[in-house]
Amino acid sequence: MVFVNYLVDNYVLIFELIGLVIMLKISAHVPKTSKRYTFVVVSLLLFESVVSSIEIYTQTFPTYNVARPLLTACKYSVYPVIVFLLMQITIEKEVVKKKTLLFLIPEVICIPIFFSSQWTHLVAYYSEDNHYGGGPLNLLPYFLFAFYVILFLIYNIIYFKRYSKISRYILVYIIAAASIGIVLYMTFLEDYDFTDLLTSAIVLYYLCFYIHLAKVDSLTKLFNRQSYYQDSITYQDDITGVVSIDMNDLKKTNDTYGHEAGDIALRSISDVMSKYCGKKGIAYRVGGDEFVILYLNATEEEIIESINLIKEKMNDTSYTCAYGYQMHSKNELIDDVVRISDQKMYEDKSIQKKNRE
Repeated sequence: MVFVNYLVDNYVLIFELIGLVIMLKISAHVPKTSKRYTFVVVSLLLFESVVSSIEIYTQTFPTYNVARPLLTACKYSVYPVIVFLLMQITIEKEVVKKKTLLFLIPEVICIPIFFSSQWTHLVAYYSEDNHYGGGPLNLLPYFLFAFYVILFLIYNIIYFKRYSKISRYILVYIIAAASIGIVLYMTFLEDYDFTDLLTSAIVLYYLCFYIHLAKVDSLTKLFNRQSYYQDSITYQDDITGVVSIDMNDLKKTNDTYGHEAGDIALRSISDVMSKYCGKKGIAYRVGGDEFVILYLNATEEEIIESINLIKEKMNDTSYTCAYGYQMHSKNELIDDVVRISDQKMYEDKSIQKKNRE
């Protein structure tokens, strides 16, 4: 009967988590490491829902039971870990991942404080008649949780900075809405449990993250061809210039050194484009070694300056590219502008080839 009550009370949570796991299992966009973190997060959310249900049940006991403070300490300890693991999903470089382990120090310090609080009375404790008592550090769990939420927000804004503003706005909405919900739970509910709310926020976050991954080229991390088609329509009135870029000798690199070397080359030149196309430029990989940068509300002078900066930074790599650009007026079709830009790029490629010969 207890198990049935748990299923009824947590049906929506379980339904959402199972759906999230199924979506990740069949997804071809989400990296394996992100999937692993997600499965751990799902497990912790299920664990937390069980702990919360049992803790709420222990509140009905007429006298103190040692299980209640231990369950409360588990709740305080698990929530920050869940947010920390979520933060790892958008941290790509292993070096950075190792540095983020330092952020676990507050959690490591707080865990023994939570679990010893029944005897130290620092955070939360329970009287012999099973009533809650708050110590001088009774707000510590909430400050700790808020600390990790802020870190999560910062790292995700950094991650999405190179992409679209809408992703950052959605992220802020999810965190703000979840935070407001937690405050409402704490204010108006005597027996509050954040697990359902946190699960819904996480599912919504993963939906946003999944949609984002579907728009990004998995190799170069630039926007993909589908995104280019969509944005060329969405921003048609804002596009003032188009730059076509094509890598030189990719086939030669693949034939001589292997496709892994070719992948490294594509990632290297993509990093340059992403970093130096400017705030008004959006870079796309539209083919094997073909790239397009759409410039929004940029002058021709700004676009030329951006191209020259990309060329300069590309000289720091061992790869070369051909370039072409064309300005866009409101009466022109984007496809026609891209066609002219491509033609100029191929002319540049021909000139470079002759110079090498």
